[in-house]
Amino acid sequence: MMVKGLEANKREQKEKQKFPPCNAEWSATKGSRFWCSQKSGGVSRDWIGVPRKLYKPGAKEPRCVCVRTTGPPSDQLPDNPTHTNRGDLDDPNLGEYTGCPPLAITCSFPL
Repeated sequence: MMVKGLEANKREQKEKQKFPPCNAEWSATKGSRFWCSQKSGGVSRDWIGVPRKLYKPGAKEPRCVCVRTTGPPSDQLPDNPTHTNRGDLDDPNLGEYTGCPPLAITCSFPL
């Protein structure tokens, strides 16, 4: 049982490196705002990324994550000549936020 818990935690940490949580704020006057930075979600990295909805099996709602926009997908080797230089944008579990430009690092949703 302990081993399964450790494996699940390791998978969760690996996913958090691939898809760090977005920064988020909400106010009654301005509405919601999601944005990405090199340290959003408490995960330091050398890229900023763009906000996307991550859909996970069994979850009721998607969560906002930052997605790398350049280079090969995380599950491919960096020297793979067939990658499309779109980072992880084509992951099937991701969705764009309606009304947010596809490559914007900040998405605002006024009330």
